[in-house]
Amino acid sequence: MRDPIHRDVRDVPGYLAPVRQALTQPILMGGAPRPYAILNGTLAAVIAFAGLAVAGIIVGIAGHIVGVFLARRDPDVIDVLKRAMRIPNRLEN
Repeated sequence: MRDPIHRDVRDVPGYLAPVRQALTQPILMGGAPRPYAILNGTLAAVIAFAGLAVAGIIVGIAGHIVGVFLARRDPDVIDVLKRAMRIPNRLEN
């Protein structure tokens, strides 16, 4: 039901507020979700400071590529995984 004056018949005139796109999208760091990028960077730094600098760089780059791939498929992938980890497995025998 559309009205030519208002966007929707149920809308109250004068009470429409624009929402910026930045408020609806998740925060990404270099294309990867922010919590994932922080965790990945911390893990890569731990490996690098443990004496395996090349391995730390490789883990960091590979982890970031995986994070960017997951974020392109679903920007809320980290929130979904956190929620899925909290739900107990009820279908196991």
